[in-house]
Amino acid sequence: MALRMYEGSLPHIHWIDLEANGMFVECAVMKKDRLGNVYFFPLKSLDTVDKGRLARIVKNRQARNFELWELMEQITLNNGVNALDYFHQLVEMITANGKRVRPQEGIIGTGLVDTRSEAERQVSDKNIAVAAKAAADAAAAAVLGSNFQKGVAEATTAATTPEK
Repeated sequence: MALRMYEGSLPHIHWIDLEANGMFVECAVMKKDRLGNVYFFPLKSLDTVDKGRLARIVKNRQARNFELWELMEQITLNNGVNALDYFHQLVEMITANGKRVRPQEGIIGTGLVDTRSEAERQVSDKNIAVAAKAAADAAAAAVLGSNFQKGVAEATTAATTPEK
């Protein structure tokens, strides 16, 4: 099941369905990577003092300009400890498919695994581009008339036939 997440009232605070059971938990989102993984920690794990520290960080005027990970790296807490060093111990990762893991060296969530070869991916990407162009031409054909549509239909058939 895909990860479900909604923004909260403050930057970097989100409600995440951690167990894929419809129960959303308020979390601080440290980072979202290009693979769909979300690095977070639940706010229920914080005491009152730590919640106050986190609130000061996410209310910072730069909060919307940086990921929380980068923002914390630049901030020293009132106890003299770097915010990232302090909160990093609580961080978990949830993959795009909803699998929770503790981040560690050598492990990364990739969502769905693409087992096609590089050549198959290139052919697929080319076919997608050709099909998109054919769809745009078909839309233009609807405006220009049926003679043009006949030519587009022939081009679409030729373009979507996979190369060997």
